[in-house]
Amino acid sequence: MFGKDKEKIREKDWNWENFESTKDYPVSENLLEWVIGQDEALEECYLCLDEWVHKLRWIQSEDWYGAWKDPETEKPSAKKSIPAGPYLLLLGDAGTGKSLIGRALASHLTELYKKHNIKLRDVICWANKIIPSEPRISIVKAGEGKKIVQREKIKAEKKKRWFKWGFRLLQGLMIGFGIAIIGLVLGFIAWNWISNPEITYYSTKLQEMITTGTRKFFNDNFINYFLNQLMGYAQMLYLGIGALSMGAMIFIFKNILGRGLIGGSAKGIGGAESTEAPKLIVDNSEKVAPFMDATGHKSAQLFGSIAWDPLQTGGLGTPEHQRTTAGDVHKANLGILYIDEIKNLHPEEAVTLLTVLEEGQLPITLRSRWAAGGTSAMAVSTEPVPCLTFLVGAGNFDSIGQIHPALMDRIYGYGKVVRMNNDMPNTLENRRKYIQFIAQEVNRFHLIPFSRGACEEIVSEGRRRSGKRDRLTTKFRPLISIIKTSATLAMNDKKGIVEKKYVEEAISEHCKTIQKQLLEHEMEERGKLLEIKPEGTKVGSIYGLAVVADEYSGEMTGTVLPVNGFIEKRKKIEKKVRETVKGFFAVTGVAKAEQAEWIDDSIAKVRTVILQKYGADIAQHYITHIDFSQSHGIDGPSAGVTMTLLLCSLIEGKPIRQDVAVTGEINIGVGDEIKVTAVGGVHEKIRAAEAWGFKKVVIPMKNLKYSVNPNDYNLEVVGAETLDDYLRECLIQ
Repeated sequence: MFGKDKEKIREKDWNWENFESTKDYPVSENLLEWVIGQDEALEECYLCLDEWVHKLRWIQSEDWYGAWKDPETEKPSAKKSIPAGPYLLLLGDAGTGKSLIGRALASHLTELYKKHNIKLRDVICWANKIIPSEPRISIVKAGEGKKIVQREKIKAEKKKRWFKWGFRLLQGLMIGFGIAIIGLVLGFIAWNWISNPEITYYSTKLQEMITTGTRKFFNDNFINYFLNQLMGYAQMLYLGIGALSMGAMIFIFKNILGRGLIGGSAKGIGGAESTEAPKLIVDNSEKVAPFMDATGHKSAQLFGSIAWDPLQTGGLGTPEHQRTTAGDVHKANLGILYIDEIKNLHPEEAVTLLTVLEEGQLPITLRSRWAAGGTSAMAVSTEPVPCLTFLVGAGNFDSIGQIHPALMDRIYGYGKVVRMNNDMPNTLENRRKYIQFIAQEVNRFHLIPFSRGACEEIVSEGRRRSGKRDRLTTKFRPLISIIKTSATLAMNDKKGIVEKKYVEEAISEHCKTIQKQLLEHEMEERGKLLEIKPEGTKVGSIYGLAVVADEYSGEMTGTVLPVNGFIEKRKKIEKKVRETVKGFFAVTGVAKAEQAEWIDDSIAKVRTVILQKYGADIAQHYITHIDFSQSHGIDGPSAGVTMTLLLCSLIEGKPIRQDVAVTGEINIGVGDEIKVTAVGGVHEKIRAAEAWGFKKVVIPMKNLKYSVNPNDYNLEVVGAETLDDYLRECLIQ
């Protein structure tokens, strides 16, 4: 399966004939080398990357970003000076590697940027002291943004510290002044009372005052005296109380309402805080080409937004530039903006994305369609922020007619639309690629290595899932589940290597979609009621094979159809009933006329084929009835050969082997041959026959040659080209 030669893989010798497991297989760190079976797509991607790098080199040579260094200078228009494109749209089924290509392109871009000395950029948002609702933007080399913001924060912290200590000093002065004034008033009152002659007189008679109730006299006189004195010092007293109140108000304002303004550390949405220091809204300090997966994101996430509730953004009075958050298009500047299921973009978002693609820059403002009206944030809009993004869109083939027409036109005009392969040739090179794929996933998920036999089984499963004998599927995501599950089963058994049996168990028992599980359960329940006995011979009874498909996911499972028939010459019946009897050809158990897509054509072809073979019209010369017993709504061309074989058995009086099941599309004969052509779902049909215990399955020769490998099954799989070939395999001669 993997050849017998030796190969040097990433500076390591690998013996394909004798390797026992994927252990020590050299896995590449370049994600583009992880993409398997998409050579044409990768070639188009490389062309786009070359165009993109050429564009960025030109921008850098023109020093277009030089005008963005100073936040106070007027910014250039990208629309007039920078050409649009390139863009990339990847169309294909899920699991074929579209998102992996997007991430791999970003990884490859980093290498290209180093090679061509292309610099990434940081974006800083500054306060606009003249028009606060229009924050300024500056752009610096990657890594410098943090330094600038840190430096400005230190300056702001110094100002904030002086401001904070000024508040504390003012608070202390107010409280001290208030306490001093009130203390002075109370001191005056006490001094005057002590110096009163009445007190001197009564002090000589202290014992008498205590024993005769002078306390009451003393208290009454002192209270009256104290109140009278307070009225005299009212103005000074009010001044002291006012100073204390001011100190308390400063304390409350500082600790409750103004934490962010005068030294608090509270931060809110997007890291916003009450400071005049600039905000770093795009950080490329790691100097890795950005990759932003914007799949499913709405306007605010895609194009940036302004936080509108100041109480949630760091304190009352948070400045506009601190409430600014960059969107995916800004963070993907000079990098990859990846949008899967691009057809789901709302029309408004698609139109805004057109602006991004055409102009290469977009102001940040409040863009959420659900934002409450009338907020101050709606009036805030920054200067244009660069968003020179390499758009990589993805979707299924039905996306072609559902993507916004104007957006699709831009992609066709400035980019490329690439078809993803669902399969690749079953060649020696690609089977080796499967080993690479297994080793990659083992490395990524930290699993134990896979044995050679386990690898062979995964390759065989990839062939079966392709539906073609000479192809291998490139839908790798379902295979990842098989790899992880089989490795887990092996590790649970304390094994150091994944053997073939664990892969087989994962495929047959654990890694089925919910649609397939439901279909199989339904077939299992129905099977308990079906009269299927694959043994002996019978005239007028045959077993056909069909598939049941989930209309949403396309998942299929096979089923066995018992088919019975009756045929009698019209003249023979006329003799019994002594009246003219009209012939007819009835088929029951099939889809109704308004639902049938194929079965009516099959029935018509069966009538003609019997006429060609036997010279008799089963609808006029015979009373003919075919019943798909215990079936309902059968449809499809593969029922044709089943009905034809059944009628041949009845006409010739030859019994049919009941341990043989058949499928194939019958065709009107040309010359002496009646061809039986290929049908779909053959693998599922054979599995169903295998599960019921049939000994043999007869399928069209084209299916045997291109769709299935007989070695995959525990029953005999025979290919046949013509109706006579089927008769030889099924009828007892």
